[in-house]
Amino acid sequence: MGKAPEEQELAVGSARKSNEGGRAMGLPNDTYQQETGPTFSSLKNPLPVRRFLLMKISKHRIIEKTISWLRFGFLSLTIAGFSSGGMAAEEAGEDEQLTALITGANRGLGLAFAEKFMEAGYHVIGTARKPEEATELKEAGAEIMALDVTDDKQIEALAKKLAGRKIDLLINNAGIFPKSNDRETMMKTYSVNTLGPYFLSEALIENLKLSPAPKIVNVSSQLGQLTNGQGWAGGYAFSKAALNMVTRNLHSSHRNEGMMVISIHPGHNKTDMGGDGAPLDPAHTAAKLAELVENLTPDHSGKFFLYSGQELDW
Repeated sequence: MGKAPEEQELAVGSARKSNEGGRAMGLPNDTYQQETGPTFSSLKNPLPVRRFLLMKISKHRIIEKTISWLRFGFLSLTIAGFSSGGMAAEEAGEDEQLTALITGANRGLGLAFAEKFMEAGYHVIGTARKPEEATELKEAGAEIMALDVTDDKQIEALAKKLAGRKIDLLINNAGIFPKSNDRETMMKTYSVNTLGPYFLSEALIENLKLSPAPKIVNVSSQLGQLTNGQGWAGGYAFSKAALNMVTRNLHSSHRNEGMMVISIHPGHNKTDMGGDGAPLDPAHTAAKLAELVENLTPDHSGKFFLYSGQELDW
């Protein structure tokens, strides 16, 4: 049965007094809706209220501790993440040493290139026809391998020995300057100066593709420029003009693989080939070439440069 009107009015008045008592204690008006605990009608009994308050305080402390633990855990994970990331970077740095393979590295410009790139932090593989005689290259700390660039079997053997190893830079430096222009000598010059770089580059393409920025540098000459009207150094000039075409061919064939291929004119250097009267020092040329190689981008590929970085006409 329903309550009499006077009983209903009494109940409402009691509820109002209970709400007022709750506000006086600093409790929210809708506590009974938010929490499972005593209603405001039971505030006259202090024991349930005390239990309720203790429950709220305990709950808030648990939440605060949980947040603290979560924050600490996140911080620990973050610190661990940075720490392991740093270690991984250090380990990657050790694994990411650049490797350069330089042909004809036992003397002259080849030796200067090898010394400069080792100084720059590269691991250098230097090739020579007679490795047992490459004493300066050995003393410099290079890895020495036998190679005659005119011998297909030696090229194949070298590629097999290097299978799976990353090569970041290939410098096709080995070359000869013939003293005569008879057919046999010119064919030998062409074999060393032109075909050697082509077949070696193709044999090591898979090694180069393991590098994120593979580079091939063909040591050419301004004597191979089509604008060269000096009319001498016949066989040598022919072979270098053809080498420039090798550069263009390798560029076109492998540019989609990220390969950067250039020809360079090293200038006239004091070497066995250049003579003591040459104006340039090989160490200076090597330093300039190292700068050029360091700054190479895909936009430079397929072009001809002076060792100092100036672009040349074909």
